[in-house]
Amino acid sequence: SIQIQMESMAFAGDIMQLVSIKAIDQNYPLRGELLIQKTRQTTESFAANAPPRGSIWLADDIFKKLDINVGDDIELGLAVFKITGVIAKIPDASFSVFSRSPQVIINMADLDKTALLQPASRVTYKYLFAGETKAIEEFSDWIEPFINDTQRWYDIQSRQSPLTSALNRAEKYFSLASMLGIILAAVAIAVASRRYSQRHQPTVAVFKALGASTAHIQKLYCLHWSLLSLISILSGLVVGFILLQWGIHAAEQAFTLENEKRALFSSMSYPLSVAVITGLICAFAFAVTPMKNLVMTSPLKVIRGFEVNHSKLNYLQQLLPLLALYSLLLLFSRDFILSFSLLLGGVVISVILVFLGKFLMSAGRTVGSKAGSSWHLAMANLKKRASENSVQLISFTIAIKLLLIILVMKNSLMNEWQQQLPNDAPNRFLVNISPEQVSPLASFITAKNIVTSGLHPMVMGRLVAVNKEKVSQKVTKEEDDSSDQGRQGAGRELGLTWSNILPANNIITEGEWWQNEDQQPQVSIASTVAERLDISVGDSLEFSIGSEEFSAQVTSLRDVDWQSMQPNFVMIFNQVVLKDQPVTYISGFLVPEISKSALQDFLNQYPTITVIDVDAEILQFRLVIEQVSIAIEFILILVVLAGSLVLVAQVQASMEERERELAILRTLGAKGSLLRNSVLFEFIALGAIAGLMASVAMEVAVYLLQSQVFDMTFSLHYQYWAVGILSGASFVG
Repeated sequence: SIQIQMESMAFAGDIMQLVSIKAIDQNYPLRGELLIQKTRQTTESFAANAPPRGSIWLADDIFKKLDINVGDDIELGLAVFKITGVIAKIPDASFSVFSRSPQVIINMADLDKTALLQPASRVTYKYLFAGETKAIEEFSDWIEPFINDTQRWYDIQSRQSPLTSALNRAEKYFSLASMLGIILAAVAIAVASRRYSQRHQPTVAVFKALGASTAHIQKLYCLHWSLLSLISILSGLVVGFILLQWGIHAAEQAFTLENEKRALFSSMSYPLSVAVITGLICAFAFAVTPMKNLVMTSPLKVIRGFEVNHSKLNYLQQLLPLLALYSLLLLFSRDFILSFSLLLGGVVISVILVFLGKFLMSAGRTVGSKAGSSWHLAMANLKKRASENSVQLISFTIAIKLLLIILVMKNSLMNEWQQQLPNDAPNRFLVNISPEQVSPLASFITAKNIVTSGLHPMVMGRLVAVNKEKVSQKVTKEEDDSSDQGRQGAGRELGLTWSNILPANNIITEGEWWQNEDQQPQVSIASTVAERLDISVGDSLEFSIGSEEFSAQVTSLRDVDWQSMQPNFVMIFNQVVLKDQPVTYISGFLVPEISKSALQDFLNQYPTITVIDVDAEILQFRLVIEQVSIAIEFILILVVLAGSLVLVAQVQASMEERERELAILRTLGAKGSLLRNSVLFEFIALGAIAGLMASVAMEVAVYLLQSQVFDMTFSLHYQYWAVGILSGASFVG
């Protein structure tokens, strides 16, 4: 699909208005829906492509400015168009709220008759592409070498907008969830294969005592395990397909999926092959050692008994499972470094947890000796089975830790998205407010109880020198010899402002904010821009406003949340610097539906004030976040189920040995309540210790994820420590 965008004046009689023209063809939109209302009074809309030739669709706020209605005529250039609809939703609406006029849509075939395309016209040409992911990636690889300095190639994930940030973080969350799910699956299969080996040892011993050869038993159990693995993989595919249908059905309640469903089922070969490969790798890599131990079972076990042999850990035997786990992580993440870091971190944490777990279990025995007989016996069993319990403890800890990570990151994402676009986020921005218009505007705001982000003074200026060194004013994608001489500069005019207080969504990262009484010219810079321009605290910057030049010292650097729907500035000065400069003001407002008409009537008295309506962008952002949230909840449920299966498998793994011990104690006269409570308390203690260690490990992992992967501000999560300890104790118990 092709788009041509430009700005021009629209005329309705003697009234004119600057508008942003969007000329589209019949293939638009390739994704989503362009929704049009037949009248301004209705809320019903229909999906459309391009308007019929000779027709035009307008944004709602244009009608009042030009005093027109649906059915009237409007002039663009040399052409006259009939208004046939009101724009309700544009699927690719821009989030750049300070760089556009109210939008109109015409048919591409009508553009020539407007005669607006002239030499030196400022026109943007857009080519839109949609298709299978692989095809788009191949096309992207082919076309990128041909992109020149005046062109851009981008997708939704490479744009600087709140929507892009949300989708990128959601994708990272899904990748994280899949990798943690793989680790849980590996732990579960390792536990299950170990238990399989232990349960079949008596059978193998009897077979050998009756004359069966090792080769025969090896063939028998390889066939048995292979059939079991095959049935498990097929069952997993069926269950996975059912869950996929459930997820699609749930998603369809929130948004249309017809095109996506066709694309999904036409590309099922890749996820099916990944699922089968995952099952085969897990079935082989995590079963080799237990199956080897099973086949080598001695026939003398029939006489000596089948107690679990707690042999020393053979590190070479762990190499194959670790390589398999790394391969699976790589398969799902396609990131060598991330996969290796996650695997290495897991191994290091597991080693630390072994020693910490043994220490806590030893401490538990001391505490248990001072408690009742059930607790005393439970803690003694903990200490006695220290080696086996350490393995169980690590499994419990890993499962609980991964569940906590998924839960914490999910809530962190949700909270950040909510803070990024809260319920009181501005839906109108006013630009070019003169000082004389501030007072009547403030009175109107007060009378209508409109929520505002405050008035921000702004004057346009240029950065011309850093520490007396002139900066380049030319903007290029690549640094070359043709650029202006001098160090790198901003390359454009900047919106300069002053403020006595640190703005919301800004955090001082270096230096200090000024005091109100300071008379020395000072400036605070966004840290990302300071890093790009190689500016540090203490540097002296020179600016020009018109023909006037002045300097100010950098006294602080700020982290700025550019994705918030609030006015943000690269450069902020103390008041003494700009107090004598002619300024205009900008502000954001949350205008309720009942006050929108009154606001437009008020602004008609002040035609120099530009109003920017971002209702459509906010609606689009919230809709996408709602859809992504559904997917995140679905993934969370799947990972929780996987973690629960790990806990169940690990608890079952040691039950048979415990039953034999309890039978002996019952024979010696121990009461049933004592034995029942001792086992219950032992697992409650194991779960609580695992929950505590999982909470500590979770904080370390979340710190690394938030700071290195998700680019979020780290915070401690003490409330989840209680969740980890209590859920571990109660669920395992």
